[in-house]
Amino acid sequence: MLNLKNRGRFPRLCPGKVAVLVAACTLMIAGRAAAAVHYYFGNVSVPLDNEQPLDLNFENDDFDDVVLENFVFDGVNYQGVTVPYSPGRIVGFADAGVQYATALPAGAPINASTLGPAYYGALAYGTEYPLAQFSAVDNAFIGLAFPVGPTDLHYAWMRVAVDNDAGTLHVKDWAFEDQPGVGIAAGDQGTLPIYGDLNGDRRVNGGDFVAWQRGITSTYTLFDLWKWQDNFGAGSGLAASSTVATVPEPAAIALTAAALLPVICVRRRWRRKSVRFASR
Repeated sequence: MLNLKNRGRFPRLCPGKVAVLVAACTLMIAGRAAAAVHYYFGNVSVPLDNEQPLDLNFENDDFDDVVLENFVFDGVNYQGVTVPYSPGRIVGFADAGVQYATALPAGAPINASTLGPAYYGALAYGTEYPLAQFSAVDNAFIGLAFPVGPTDLHYAWMRVAVDNDAGTLHVKDWAFEDQPGVGIAAGDQGTLPIYGDLNGDRRVNGGDFVAWQRGITSTYTLFDLWKWQDNFGAGSGLAASSTVATVPEPAAIALTAAALLPVICVRRRWRRKSVRFASR
């Protein structure tokens, strides 16, 4: 039987200590300003190879946050997960000295109260690990917490498909919460953007046209205008106000856009010249 009880690992501090702490501070500041779920997708296959695990780096620093394994031991396929740096852990359980990862359904909470006792766990290992929960799954979630810096834990999930008999392990998508200590639900993709919502009120209405027209919070292009026109009325309802009442309907925007196009081009050329002069 495969023995996974005595794995060594290190706290997330090393010769790059200063860089790691700087990255951690940056991430914490961003999280406190506006906590957000960072979502990624892609059907990534983990090769069936003892020398080639899949290392995932959630927040794009110099440290792998989770390692997925698709190995063969004694002729039996084994899939497993490890959080390599302390004090990270997975959502899992122990039985008869074996650490297992828990197969979570969508919406399951991942936080300090749901983490298991270990930083690694088996997904599947034939009949050797009879309590493994990932032997034949298509959309099961792995929950975990990984550290940024020496102590701050960020909660995350991965959605995987596993066929232990066939020796396949696919990662479909994953996400993490950028505020340390804040839990996440399995499958939570965060607040997805609403195209055409330029002022951030979660609805696409006349207020967004005013933002586009006046360049409020950003410099917009005709593409932003077309997104607003195509998605007009989306979101949590329309706000009735005198500002919105004076805004032209989307159907009339084509004429307005055509009239503004020379102005946009002139402004772009002026900005480019300004940048060149400023860089000298």
